Amino acid sequence: MYRKQLEQAFCRKISGELTIFRYEVLQGEKEAIYEAAYQIDSIISIYELLVEMSSRLSTETLEAAVMFPNILTFLYREWLGYEDSYTADIQYCLDKELAKLRRDYRDMKEENIV
Repeated sequence: MYRKQLEQAFCRKISGELTIFRYEVLQGEKEAIYEAAYQIDSIISIYELLVEMSSRLSTETLEAAVMFPNILTFLYREWLGYEDSYTADIQYCLDKELAKLRRDYRDMKEENIV
């Protein structure tokens, strides 16, 4: 019983933090909101992942997380310190797809289709 209540408390806590974060961001000028787009998207993603993970977190982790102030912002700042593979993933995809495109185009040229 305690475990389920703790999980619910954790989800309510991070939901409240997200609500406050959204409110504070939306108080800014349009340009400031635009500049914060990456942070906004990242914090929402962190929130969504934490909600999904909450049922798998240990009781001790949930207890610590419930007591930790502004955990969404903290985790966002910590995450910024990690190497981001997003750009590398996009680059890899683009390289592969452009190579396919080039091969297909070459084949079409050889067959006088283009």
